[in-house]
Amino acid sequence: MRLLLVGAFPYPHHQGSQVYLQEQAIALRAAGAEVDLLTYPVAAPIGDDPERWRALDGFRHLTPPAWTARVPLRSGPSRGKPLADLGLAMTLRHAVASSSAGDDAYDAILTHHVEATLAAVHGLPRRARPPIVYCVHTLLERELPAYYGLGADGPGRPQEPGIQEDPGHSRRSGASRALAWAGARLDAWAARRADAWIALTQSAERVMRERGAALGACIPPGLPDPGLAHDADDATFVLARHGLTRDGFLLYSGNLDAYQELGCLGRAVGERERRGGGRLPVVVASHDAGVLRAGALPPGLRALPVASGREMRALLRGARASLVMRRAPGGYPIKLVNSLAVGTPPITFLGAEWGLTSEQDALVADPARPVETLARAIERLEDDPALAARLGRGARTLYERRHRPDRMAARTLELIAALPRART
Repeated sequence: MRLLLVGAFPYPHHQGSQVYLQEQAIALRAAGAEVDLLTYPVAAPIGDDPERWRALDGFRHLTPPAWTARVPLRSGPSRGKPLADLGLAMTLRHAVASSSAGDDAYDAILTHHVEATLAAVHGLPRRARPPIVYCVHTLLERELPAYYGLGADGPGRPQEPGIQEDPGHSRRSGASRALAWAGARLDAWAARRADAWIALTQSAERVMRERGAALGACIPPGLPDPGLAHDADDATFVLARHGLTRDGFLLYSGNLDAYQELGCLGRAVGERERRGGGRLPVVVASHDAGVLRAGALPPGLRALPVASGREMRALLRGARASLVMRRAPGGYPIKLVNSLAVGTPPITFLGAEWGLTSEQDALVADPARPVETLARAIERLEDDPALAARLGRGARTLYERRHRPDRMAARTLELIAALPRART
């Protein structure tokens, strides 16, 4: 089986979308598929990262022409996106046309992000194109408002039980509703126009089934077992270099985008300290060097720039717990899978959405009372190392059951193999 994976983002990089595509490609190749990649190029070298070879080694990696605009790594719309998307569509059309005969023909195109799906649907002749499988990284109905700071933790947040909405924010609330409407239209369009889809979460699966008739499946993202890597003993060295102790801190390891709601984390840390807690520091580790800028983080959080995925895994392995801040359903944070894989219990706002069971493999705070319940969850794991250890064992068990790459690849190939019958 020959597959083309198309990602509407710069690649390679350590961000979640890129890591998901990377590990999907590696797992599919290990399962016997021939895999090519098409993405935006990275705007600048990503540094001396010993893991970069995994992202590209052995793959044919196509990128748009040099005249197309460079796209920033931050999620969401940008000025350069339209020109970059045009270049992506042109390169995709050429790649499919030049590989359209016999054994060279692609059996399917897996599109990552809706822009890649737009390029495939509108840029390729329908009769000649391979089936398009949309990998649903997120629900744009929930994500688009957050890109502009109008999401659940922004000034235009939707009304929630127990939270009084400021009337002065009505204009921003209107903007949030408009963006949510536009995002919902894009979600529905992708559900109708893709030949198949892969959802990562329960809510994304529900939306795709309700708004389209294409074949699809909910396939959680897979990551390689860190216990099989050579960095299993790195934690002690990395922690010492950063002045941290094993089991002596809590870690946020995602990106700094608005939808991650770090403001909520800052308020929860403040609430914890007002109640007399706060023995363990809360560390925000990021591949984004901007984490060190003044004002990048709320007070009470320690910024820690991280150079490689290996270093981030070592920090996750050494933390008492990991903090997953997003409240908007639809997407699956790759750093959550990292946390499960190393047996570090997560504190989240979403449970069943990501296959989690509160008190078994995670602590799930109440998204309707985010500050109070997040502070309480942090305090519980601060005060009870035995609870953290028990939840960590549950987290590792969940990884083994749901997130192994061979399982992800097998289910993906099974879905693709059913496509010709589904299209006739």
